Amino acid sequence: MPEQDLVREEKQLHLQTHQALDTIRYSPRTSSLTAIFDYAQDAAKDR
Repeated sequence: MPEQDLVREEKQLHLQTHQALDTIRYSPRTSSLTAIFDYAQDAAKDR
């Protein structure tokens, strides 16, 4: 039954990776947000 053990281990590692990725929080810098909103505002004016 080594294949079943491997599948079980793979599922466990996938779960651990998923849980670790869920802890990451992305917070863009204020300057990045300002640039994005300025660009969107300029693009809206061009329409």
